[in-house]
Amino acid sequence: MSLDNHDRALDAAQGEPDSPDVAFTLTTEFGIGTAASASTPAPESASPTADDDHTAEDRAAEMRRSADELVTAITDLLLPTAPPDWQQLRMGFSVTVAAVSGDAVFLVHGEPLAAEIPTAAVELVQALRMVTVRPDGWAWWHVTVVRDRTGTPTCEFGYGDVAFPVERLLPTAAYRADLEHFSRERLPVWLAGRLRVDHDGQQLPRVLARAQLDRAPAMPVPFLTAPTVWARWATVAAAAVAIGTEWGPRILGSTAAFEGADGSGSTLHLLPRGRAVLSGGLWDDPELAAAYNDGAPVPEYYAGAPDWLDGAALNHRAFTAQLSFCYWWDGTGWSSGQSPAPITIGAAIPGLWTPATVVDIVCGVLGASASRPAVADLVAAAESGSVTRELATAAFTTDEDTDVPGAWSQLAVAGLTR
Repeated sequence: MSLDNHDRALDAAQGEPDSPDVAFTLTTEFGIGTAASASTPAPESASPTADDDHTAEDRAAEMRRSADELVTAITDLLLPTAPPDWQQLRMGFSVTVAAVSGDAVFLVHGEPLAAEIPTAAVELVQALRMVTVRPDGWAWWHVTVVRDRTGTPTCEFGYGDVAFPVERLLPTAAYRADLEHFSRERLPVWLAGRLRVDHDGQQLPRVLARAQLDRAPAMPVPFLTAPTVWARWATVAAAAVAIGTEWGPRILGSTAAFEGADGSGSTLHLLPRGRAVLSGGLWDDPELAAAYNDGAPVPEYYAGAPDWLDGAALNHRAFTAQLSFCYWWDGTGWSSGQSPAPITIGAAIPGLWTPATVVDIVCGVLGASASRPAVADLVAAAESGSVTRELATAAFTTDEDTDVPGAWSQLAVAGLTR
């Protein structure tokens, strides 16, 4: 199930800040990042003559034929071990010149059954990579192969424009070695950050300690109160759990987490004495891209940070040089160092700028049978910490498959139930 919600409305009556363009997606679909189909390789550069044009078309056609043959051969190697009633074979490989990792499953009545990948298949995947290098010299780092029982195999290539899931990543040394063979003028933020940490060592403790010793003034940040952010985050998380999606926000003890499908994400970490830290990163943050590719200075995100802020309260991106915002709540207001305004980080947090935004998202997630009045009542109750089982049941009971107990658990863990 997927949802795209766009809400630019300003809730003037409540005095809330201008809302950004919220692009919040929940999905259970199989796939990874930004990919290009093997059957549609990147176009050749414009050619000055018809003969050159014809040659480019021939090369593209030969690339497609080679890719199709290799993908078929790769999947053929696993078919002898397929269960009798298999419906689909799915394979995923992360590949560089220095390392390869992969996994494969057969779908049997919708349930995945792990399959062993023979060495010969791995060798063919490496060959597939070599014959599908783009005209600009780029080689993909991940491939997803899908073969239906009665269909032709297909594959999608991931070039790393969007960060791969952690379980798909190879060691940074493998990417460094790969870039020596397939160089790129500019690197995506996720990879540049990892290579930076791998080369320079762990920087976060040193950078944070120096910022706290410098005692530079922090800047006030206009944003929703931390309790409001927490309540709305938890409400959307409950909806995500209700439909059974692996994506989207979650409440994990004293931490609200969100990982978007595009590689952006954040955490809201609650601390004693009513304090909180909201931090995370945008997958294509322009300031980090300029710092890592053009030599611009990295923003001082921790300038003015209080002594009670430490690495345990920060999003995991802080440890891989991919953090692009950090705000801290002292119980009365938000502050930050050189972080962007919250209205620019919409892709890294759930849609929560207004009550109407949250209602729209929850209803969109639950589907056409959702009751908007019931969801609105739930949102209001969550913000006052007074959600009852009756309210949760009315909001989340849309069909027999909805996980109402799971949704209730998210609200209960968040401390929003009565």
